[in-house]
Amino acid sequence: MEDLEFKVEEWIQSRFDKPISGLGEPMYEVMVADNKILDWVPIWILKYKASVIIVAKEEWVSDLNELIKITDKDMLFSIYGTYELGRVTLPDGVNINGPSYYLFGDIEKCKLGLDSRVFMPSKEELAFVDKDIFWHCYLNNPVSAFAVEGEGEAEGKIAALATVTNRGGNVYEIGMEVERYAQGSGMGRAVVNGAAQWILEKGGTPCATVGSFNVPSARTLRSVGLTYYLTDMAGGTGDFAVPPQALGTPIKDIDIYNLYPDWAMNPKIKPKK
Repeated sequence: MEDLEFKVEEWIQSRFDKPISGLGEPMYEVMVADNKILDWVPIWILKYKASVIIVAKEEWVSDLNELIKITDKDMLFSIYGTYELGRVTLPDGVNINGPSYYLFGDIEKCKLGLDSRVFMPSKEELAFVDKDIFWHCYLNNPVSAFAVEGEGEAEGKIAALATVTNRGGNVYEIGMEVERYAQGSGMGRAVVNGAAQWILEKGGTPCATVGSFNVPSARTLRSVGLTYYLTDMAGGTGDFAVPPQALGTPIKDIDIYNLYPDWAMNPKIKPKK
């Protein structure tokens, strides 16, 4: 097992009170969530190598076991899967978020040089960041942060930002956002790489998560050397939210179209609050 793979598996195991036997080997199981999981989420659905594991509140286990009897593992990790899982959890006020890809890095994979535009903003500068725009960043007491300043009329304002939060087990998650006018300028890659290099210098393991629909962000994360290792879904509170349309394009200067006409769009999906 390579060093990074070992660290990722060690981090997964650290989420539980007791290690999962045979993690990574072929299995498709529902387990009662231990207290360590329940302190975090009421249900966690994990896909790692050949393993798919659902850990959940005890009262859902029977229904979830019935669900996996009729639901292929690949179908589970989809919008269809979130809906079917939601049939079990929503009566108790728990929605399903995801699926999300997890990417990790180490010094062997993350070798991009630092971009001279990147700086570490102060707490005062972070306090003025628009939370509605930089909503993918962890702005409540991040461990560290990396930014690029805008140009022209936006000079003096943060145009791209990556924050770092501690996910335990010496793993640090990077959250990144770029102002719309600055997208495509390489600023996102610059701040993510700055964060990744800082984490590695501290002896940690950089991590980032991204939805399958967010093509530009996935490309950015991969461009700095972060590598896919697992997929998850997790229970949460609040509104049941569905992913947006696919972001970005396959190649530059190409028109892309909705497969469905406007009249066939789901009328039950409400605007984001």
